[in-house]
Amino acid sequence: MDGTDPLFVGPTRPAMKWGVTMDGIIVGFVLVAILMIGTGNPFTLLLYLPIHGTLYLLCMRDPRIIRLLFLWVQTKLRSLGWRHWGAATACPLVNTRAGKRLRS
Repeated sequence: MDGTDPLFVGPTRPAMKWGVTMDGIIVGFVLVAILMIGTGNPFTLLLYLPIHGTLYLLCMRDPRIIRLLFLWVQTKLRSLGWRHWGAATACPLVNTRAGKRLRS
């Protein structure tokens, strides 16, 4: 070997069906099911095809993109001050303990 270790990507990929992760299929199906229930028209199920195509193109670039979007929503989108601070913070208040420790 030339000093590099090959990585077999197969075990690191998420479960996929028709080129889309199972998380993406569930999200797409839920969106279309909500639309079908709202409209009452079963032909709205055909809207899944362009949604699946979009998810397929996203998963071609990175198979974990749906999971990464879920993590982004759970962390950065839920944080209220991330635009101001530039990072997801648990509390956007100023830390007062550090100032007291420096003065003494």
